[in-house]
Amino acid sequence: MLQPSYNQILEKLNSENSDNPVTSRYSIIIATARRARQIIDIANETSNARNHEIIDPVRIKKKVELNEKLKRQKPISIAVDELYSGKIRIKERDNVL
Repeated sequence: MLQPSYNQILEKLNSENSDNPVTSRYSIIIATARRARQIIDIANETSNARNHEIIDPVRIKKKVELNEKLKRQKPISIAVDELYSGKIRIKERDNVL
């Protein structure tokens, strides 16, 4: 089981952002899953040398850092840690019908 727990994450997010409290467990799950997918995409990104596109140096640095973390942790664990530490935030979408 991952630590911190869902309740710990919920309490921390709501203590930091009292204006817009997170009430849905699914918001946390979706945000964590999306970030884990981003981590996988960044780690698997290949250079666009064939297309002669300039590769962003910041993106390269992130890739190197994430590859080092991925040697010790799975993407979902990294995403949970980032959410709990405040590196990423949950942004509510406007309801558009």
